[in-house]
Amino acid sequence: MASSSAYSCSTKKTCGQMTSCEEAQYHLKECGNGQLDRDNDGVPCEAICN
Repeated sequence: MASSSAYSCSTKKTCGQMTSCEEAQYHLKECGNGQLDRDNDGVPCEAICN
């Protein structure tokens, strides 16, 4: 499991740029990147986090 330090909020990413569900969750929760959770169900990038 990757630690939070492996990810950075310095660049805003899209789901297509995520390498894992963990990374997508980090960007949603820690970076406030709400565009990753289009249906507002708390699950970012449904294509990789299902």
